[in-house]
Amino acid sequence: MSAAAPPDLVGVSSAMEAVRRAITKLARSHSPVVITGESGTGKELAARLLHRHSGRSDGPFVAVNCGAIPETLLEAEFFGYRKGAFTGADRDRDGFFQAARGGTLLLDEVADLPLGMQVKLLRAIQEKAVRRVGASVEEPVDVRIVSATHQQLADCVAAGRFRHDLYYRLEVLVLHLPPLRDRVEDVAPLVQAILRRLTVQKAAAEGGGEGAAEATEQPRITSSALAFLQRHPFPGNVRELENRLERALLFAEGRPIEVADLGMPDPNACPPPAVVPGAIAAPIGACAPAVRLEGPAPGAGGQESLVQYLDRVELLVINRALEAAGNNRTAAARQLGISFRSLRHRLQRLTPS
Repeated sequence: MSAAAPPDLVGVSSAMEAVRRAITKLARSHSPVVITGESGTGKELAARLLHRHSGRSDGPFVAVNCGAIPETLLEAEFFGYRKGAFTGADRDRDGFFQAARGGTLLLDEVADLPLGMQVKLLRAIQEKAVRRVGASVEEPVDVRIVSATHQQLADCVAAGRFRHDLYYRLEVLVLHLPPLRDRVEDVAPLVQAILRRLTVQKAAAEGGGEGAAEATEQPRITSSALAFLQRHPFPGNVRELENRLERALLFAEGRPIEVADLGMPDPNACPPPAVVPGAIAAPIGACAPAVRLEGPAPGAGGQESLVQYLDRVELLVINRALEAAGNNRTAAARQLGISFRSLRHRLQRLTPS
């Protein structure tokens, strides 16, 4: 193979087992494949695995983001150009099709291609030949086309944004990647695999090499943080999980990753409680009933000033946080969204000796 082997798709769910079996079968064919799935589900990784298990694995794998190329450059980028074809073309240059000759060409976000380019792509696929910009003859190219999209191509055809003839050329075989929210049992192995990879990358970036990466202790994650991730719907799928874990490693600073390190909203969080005069809601834990403060409202009969009343509320909230955190001031401060130093200062002010 011309490049390092891609990692395998991680997951123990029946859905991922089905995906792996499908990749093995589809790899035996030379027909075009369309890979569908939401953003972040691993469509490019699946395409790389298709290539790795195919008879073209010794050839190149070229991935192209169809939505990232300016329309005026599409033909030159895909098919190449001859020297002098346009201003700045000071030499002959291969396009994506020539670069992928004998291998696999991934058209990522293929639905974003403009209609004019779709016509030229259709001809290249049908004729298995391309004409460079500025050339007078076509040259044969042998590539397997794999397309990927988070959109429904049939809907794009119905809306007039995608050619029906190109659609039928591309969607010969279909591989669908399920969203992460539909395979909760895969979250735990994904977390371990991502943390392991991030650790290796960090060791390599710091110049430790592979030996140092292997010797580095893998970061740990608390059971509560893992359970929290398993409840999250993950609209960004595996990519979102990777981003959250990378952030968590930074904030954890070597200790086991906790819920607060993830920086994520709780999908099961309670709605804001109704305002009840003379009462506040407990801010820690699951949905809790409002807790009524004893005593008169501030300013009633001159018994208590507003400042004294607010101090009493603040102290109650802090004490509840400490109780929920097992009297761990660092954890309580994190739950309250303040620094440890700020919590200590507030306690000193509210509970003078």
